[in-house]
Amino acid sequence: MCGIIGIVGNVREGDWHETHDLLTELFIQSMERGKDATGFAAITSSLDHPHRHRLITAKGPQAADEFTSTNPFWKTLRRMRCCSVIGHVRWMTSGPASQNQNNHPFVGKANGFAFSVVHNGIISQPEEAADRLGVKLTTECDSEVIEKTISVTGDLPRGIRRCLTDLRGSMAIVAVKHRTGTVWLARDAQRPLWVARLRDRRRMVFASTPQIIMRAVERRLGRFGDHVLDFHPLATGHVYALTPDGRLIVAFTTPARLEEGAG
Repeated sequence: MCGIIGIVGNVREGDWHETHDLLTELFIQSMERGKDATGFAAITSSLDHPHRHRLITAKGPQAADEFTSTNPFWKTLRRMRCCSVIGHVRWMTSGPASQNQNNHPFVGKANGFAFSVVHNGIISQPEEAADRLGVKLTTECDSEVIEKTISVTGDLPRGIRRCLTDLRGSMAIVAVKHRTGTVWLARDAQRPLWVARLRDRRRMVFASTPQIIMRAVERRLGRFGDHVLDFHPLATGHVYALTPDGRLIVAFTTPARLEEGAG
């Protein structure tokens, strides 16, 4: 079990500190899902040049409360407006967290674009899956094969759909495209993933469980109903896009077998 958190949206001038505080709280509230490692990937965007994006990323073998209070890249992020942030807390299952290459996010490149990806779940027989792709894994973490699948496919939404249909195991997947800040999300029936649109209509937050979002909003913003407009789980077997301009798009629907079971 691991945890995924994040936010997408063009934040108004003066609102970024509040957004960074909310992200920090989402991390802290996610610690129940993993304390072995914490990591994030953030896409910065300025008010003057909103389409000029830059990646800031870090990860380490620390619980989220220690990571967010000590990691210099996370602390610096408080002073840098971002359009997209994805985060991960890890409950170690394969590959020691002390070797940082085993922690999330993983970074991939394909067809001229770069992306960062995080995963909640367990992939069965990742080495066999890598052999089918014709690639070699460079870490001991089973989640690396998700990055490799997307990279070999050469397209983010199609690569995520391929993970859902071709890999065996359990998975919730979130990936951000560095050039655009668009975040892609998907889950199978075994792993949860929830999205909330804040009442300002500019920002959407996501996390592995509804309780994580509710607790974070109430601790940092106030009464939940005063700050959240829409709140729902993502449907299983779909690939979604969250765009910095506030859209939630269904990109693909995968085969019906992924719709079975409980999240």
